[in-house]
Amino acid sequence: MRARAAHVSRIGRNTFVVLLAGLFALAAHQGWGEDLAGLVEIQSGDLPVIISAPHGGTLEVPDVPPRKGEGMPKGARGFFAGRDTGAEELAHVVSAAIEHRFHRKPYAVVARSHRKFIDFNRPPNIAYEDPDAKPVYDAYHNALKEFCSQIHRRFGEGLLLDLHGQGSDRRKVFRGTQDGKTVSLLQQRFGDSAVTGSTSLLGLLKSQGWSVHPDPLDGKEQSGFRGGYIVSTYGKPDVGMDAIQLEFGMDYRTAAARAATADTLTEALVEYSVDYLNVLPAEAESRK
Repeated sequence: MRARAAHVSRIGRNTFVVLLAGLFALAAHQGWGEDLAGLVEIQSGDLPVIISAPHGGTLEVPDVPPRKGEGMPKGARGFFAGRDTGAEELAHVVSAAIEHRFHRKPYAVVARSHRKFIDFNRPPNIAYEDPDAKPVYDAYHNALKEFCSQIHRRFGEGLLLDLHGQGSDRRKVFRGTQDGKTVSLLQQRFGDSAVTGSTSLLGLLKSQGWSVHPDPLDGKEQSGFRGGYIVSTYGKPDVGMDAIQLEFGMDYRTAAARAATADTLTEALVEYSVDYLNVLPAEAESRK
C-alpha cells in the first residue's frame, strides 16, 4: 500500500488519542502505519459514556475501492453507502460539551472514512468488501469493545450513544433501542420509566423542546431507525452497557445548530447520569 500522511483532527480543545498499542501493532502488520489512526478517531475517557459516530466520515480508504453491494440485502440492516452529513462534526462538539460540563472526557470512537468504503454499523459480511478495509473496521470495533470493558471494570454500567443522521424529518430525533432490547440493563435496574418515562434520555430531550420519536415515549420505534449493529452488539447486560441510537434530523446537524444540539444533549445527560449512572456534573461534585 502507498503511504499517506496521517490525518489528525481535534474535538474542541482536545486531540483524539490514537489507537491502543495492540491496534498499532495490527496496523503496522497490515502495512497501514499511522494512516489507520487517521481513519478512525479514538478518545479514551473518564466517564461511563461512549460517543460513537460511524457514518459521518469523508476520507477515502487507501487502495480500497468503493463498495458495490452486489448480492447484499438492502435497507436499514443491509447495504447502504450514503453519508450522515454533519455527524462526525456533531460528535466532536458533543464530546467537547460533555467534557466542559463534567470536567471529564467521555470515551469516543468516530469514523473519518466514508461509508462507501466501510460501514461500521454493519456486521463484517456487509460492512466491507475489500480485505484491506478489515483493519480499519476492526480498529473501530476493537476500540468499542475495549472501552466497554474499561467502563464495566471502572464504573459497573455505562451508556453508549450512537449518533446518526436521518433525512426523513429534518426537525425530529429518533430513538433506536430495538424497542428496549439494547437498554435491558437499564430496565432491569430502574424499570421501564428509565427508558420511556419523563426522566429517560428521550424524555429529557423532549422536555427541552426537541421533537422526538417515539412520542408518546412508550410507543414503537420507527422502522429503519430502531437501532443497528453497534447498539445491538454493545447494548447488553453481559457487556455491562446500555446503548441508544440517536438519529438526528438536519436541523440538529448543521454547522449553525451543532453547538445548541450538543448543549441540549449534554444537559439531558447531566440529569440522566445523576439518576442512572451515579455520576455528578463538575459543579455538583465541587459542592460535595
